[in-house]
Amino acid sequence: MKDNNSLIVGITGGMGCGQTTLAKFLEEQGAKIIYADSVAHRIVDSDVEVRKALIKAFGKNIYSRYGKLKRQLLGKIVFIDENRLRLLNNIVHPPMVGQIIEEVEQARESGRYPIIGIDAALIFEANIEKMFDVIVVVVSKMSNRVQRIKKRDDLPQKKIMERIRRQIPVDEKSKWADYVIQNDENMVTLKSKAKTLYKQLSGRKSQAGKGHSRNS
Repeated sequence: MKDNNSLIVGITGGMGCGQTTLAKFLEEQGAKIIYADSVAHRIVDSDVEVRKALIKAFGKNIYSRYGKLKRQLLGKIVFIDENRLRLLNNIVHPPMVGQIIEEVEQARESGRYPIIGIDAALIFEANIEKMFDVIVVVVSKMSNRVQRIKKRDDLPQKKIMERIRRQIPVDEKSKWADYVIQNDENMVTLKSKAKTLYKQLSGRKSQAGKGHSRNS
């Protein structure tokens, strides 16, 4: 996935930290951004083998009569059971990562993008950190994260905390990051930080073979 002309950047964080907003601001600056959630959504709705595996694991009622995954229903099923969540990830992650790699290669080969970013919440959880030249972790205070998730997903605080606890703590992810972006102010501030980050990334040459690990 690595190329001297393209810096492959993993953009991650935790629920409610604002990583996708940062990714969108980087996109405005000229980066190519691949959104892992969007890739996953396409796969669960259109990949026949994935659909079969999900129905076998969680029942046919997780899909609507129109063939769309009932994401809220599936979320209720998997977030109360760590084993079921792991099963879901085992089904969806491999084809999702494969599709992301394909899209990164297409973007790289186009020669149009000095920076190719992948917005993915579970980079470290899925053990795919070595795919990237650079890791950016977006962090935020828990109170701000909960407030954003409540507004976005209309979930009670108990459910929000259950889901956050399923992820690796952001302070741990920060230890493995090349860049840490604090997001506890407003959108204007975050956009300014994105501009600064884009300049820093643009000036940084791809370090072939660098990789990342949790023990580094």
